Amino acid sequence: MMELDVSGTVCPIPVLKTKKALDSMGDGEELTVIGDYKPALENITRFVEEHGHTVVSAEETESGFKIVIKK
Repeated sequence: MMELDVSGTVCPIPVLKTKKALDSMGDGEELTVIGDYKPALENITRFVEEHGHTVVSAEETESGFKIVIKK
């Protein structure tokens, strides 16, 4: 499992970094994305689903959000 921290960035940067990380991974691998810009939670989730990946979990946290994606 790979972890990507996009804290300190605002859209579209978290989505672009998520795309880049997914592009470097093999099918079936999982990516955990954490960040502090809450609107990115919805944007990343939408991007992932539109590109055929699976959102295993997506939640707001005290400091921002956490999304687990399966490629």
